[in-house]
Amino acid sequence: MLSFYRTPLVRNVAWLTIGRAVGENFRMDRLDLLRLERDSWFGALPGERRAALLARLRTRDTDHGTRIYRLGDRPNGLHVVLDGRVQLVSYSADGGEMVGMIVKPGRWFGELSVLDGKPRPHDAIAVGTTRLGHLPIAEIAALAERAPLFWRELALLTCAHQRLSIRDTARTRSQPAIVRLAILLAGNASPADPIVRITQDELARTVGISRQHANRLLAQLGERGLVRRVYGAIEIADPQGLRDFADQAD
Repeated sequence: MLSFYRTPLVRNVAWLTIGRAVGENFRMDRLDLLRLERDSWFGALPGERRAALLARLRTRDTDHGTRIYRLGDRPNGLHVVLDGRVQLVSYSADGGEMVGMIVKPGRWFGELSVLDGKPRPHDAIAVGTTRLGHLPIAEIAALAERAPLFWRELALLTCAHQRLSIRDTARTRSQPAIVRLAILLAGNASPADPIVRITQDELARTVGISRQHANRLLAQLGERGLVRRVYGAIEIADPQGLRDFADQAD
């Protein structure tokens, strides 16, 4: 952990000082800051901007299934996952759920409605116990008033999400369902946490197959020694093997 103190983020942010300044609302530790710095968007911001964001960030804990915001809500700010995961869920004309993205620790979301001022285009739902950072809309406006370039930086976050969506769509569109499933699981696991907290219903909706089909495919991945099913989640038993299997898409 000594290398932590030499990272650019910590050189620019006296996080303990910030914590004392904002009190109980600031509950971030060194691991949180490391996760944030590894995010390509946040890590590319100027040091003073990162410091300003953290100084204004408020943290909260949520239970599984909590809606951080709902489809049609007015924008209330920018969010970042500190621990756990968040699903961004939209709905088809017949009411079917479509999981557009699973947001992992260190990743930001909710910038689209902040930029255009329009209602939220999806539900944001906590998967498992999740800890979030929230930058209220008033704080964003205050920050942008002092640094107008922040609006462009937020737009770059939207661009990054759009590119990710295009890449994933192109990568998975023509792949067999079992490969799409492997891509989803491999992309949402992490070296520090091999548990992907997602139900089989949620997996099926995301991959675009029935629950029964998803169950059969998970059994096939299990027979290969790649995954294990646990209650309410999937454990990645062989992360490298699963990545290799998912790379059939490339």
